[in-house]
Amino acid sequence: MAATKSLLQDALDAAAANRDSDLEDLIEELRIPSVSTLPERREDCLRNARWLRDRFQKLGFRTEIVDVMDGGLPVVIADWNGRPGQPHLTIYGHYDVQPPDPLDEWKSPPFEPEVRDGLLFARGAADNKGNHLATVKAVEHLFAAGGPPINLRFVIEGEEEISGESLPKYLRANGSQLKTDAVLIWDSGMDEDGNPTLATALRGLLYLELHATGPAVDLHSGVYGGVAPNPINTLARIVGELKDRHGHVTIPGFYDEVVRPSPEEIDDWKKKDARYIETVKRLTGARALEGEEGFLALERTGSRPTLDANGIVGGFIGEGKKTVIPARASAKVSMRLVPHQDWKEILAALEKYVQTLTTPGVEVKVELLGAAPPVTCGVDHRPAQALRAAYKAAFGLDTTLIRVGGSIPVSIDFQEAVGAPLVISGIAQADSAVHSPNERLVIDNYHRGIEAVIRFICGMALE
Repeated sequence: MAATKSLLQDALDAAAANRDSDLEDLIEELRIPSVSTLPERREDCLRNARWLRDRFQKLGFRTEIVDVMDGGLPVVIADWNGRPGQPHLTIYGHYDVQPPDPLDEWKSPPFEPEVRDGLLFARGAADNKGNHLATVKAVEHLFAAGGPPINLRFVIEGEEEISGESLPKYLRANGSQLKTDAVLIWDSGMDEDGNPTLATALRGLLYLELHATGPAVDLHSGVYGGVAPNPINTLARIVGELKDRHGHVTIPGFYDEVVRPSPEEIDDWKKKDARYIETVKRLTGARALEGEEGFLALERTGSRPTLDANGIVGGFIGEGKKTVIPARASAKVSMRLVPHQDWKEILAALEKYVQTLTTPGVEVKVELLGAAPPVTCGVDHRPAQALRAAYKAAFGLDTTLIRVGGSIPVSIDFQEAVGAPLVISGIAQADSAVHSPNERLVIDNYHRGIEAVIRFICGMALE
């Protein structure tokens, strides 16, 4: 116990003495435009994977870049087992980032990181490079202090932003060799009040594209208007009718398996809901919030399923005038699912339902773009308790238990293939503009996050 305390203090001292270089290293990684969805950025993604591999190798990890699938992006695996008899921790992150568009809304170039008013602006600053590099730096300082008190594995993928299959396939194929005592999924952030969080659940994802086709070619809307089938009109009707005016999803059976939260959760949300609404309006710039009637805003963001149109394309969309009835149109639609909802059953119900909403002369096909089941995770185990204690010491704040509205697709694969408790958290502030222009990270959160991870790792060591 005394040895662990000494190691902890030495590592914290190292972190305090290296704040400038820790920030410089994050800036260096943020300069790599590792956008996984763009084929022209593939080499940048591979460069980021090699950048991480080199750091782990310098620390003494047994490291490999694993190409799981042809055409996929590799997974960086780093193992260190220098503490026989001590617990084992797996740390997850992802090195890929979202596209930076629209570029003209950035105040500084997305891949030229800039510090302003205590914030670091760059694509990936919050999601996920600031998060995962905080864990890497924490381990680096532990090595400088004599070595981590537990065994460690890093698993950092390059396809999180595209719901890729490389890491899930790797975990499913190698689960028996990846035994661990806990998985730290460091890909979340603080709540709207600035408190650290620990997830009790993640919503799942069903992401699809509707393709509508009508006439064989684009048609003159004057000559053929009134008789020709119009895919945009039909698609707009379908998307509009997937939800009613009260925010209720109309797909048959959509809510059959949804379970209401506990009375304790509801009571807690009632106390916070009015403040949450005002905070979200301030952060988003929205004049009012909307959603499923009859439920608290906090309830709708974590424990209720959703359906949203994410984009519609068809016909003439350039500047100027061109009056056409388009031959085809498409719409992207996503659903966030809650525990007990089965995305395969909902997809099948949607496919049937869409055919009842289409119009004569327009054919609509449903293409699956991505899916992930919802996840529930306990917070009464030792790793969760260690993280809450670490947050209290590093941030001086209690940890809020939350249901995360977003999805981390690989969570279910860790849970089922590896079988260890999930600890889902992170350091991005609520207004970090993840996936938006001017993404940013509070620099103090980064440094305190490094401290918290140091404390968490030491807190997992056996006396």
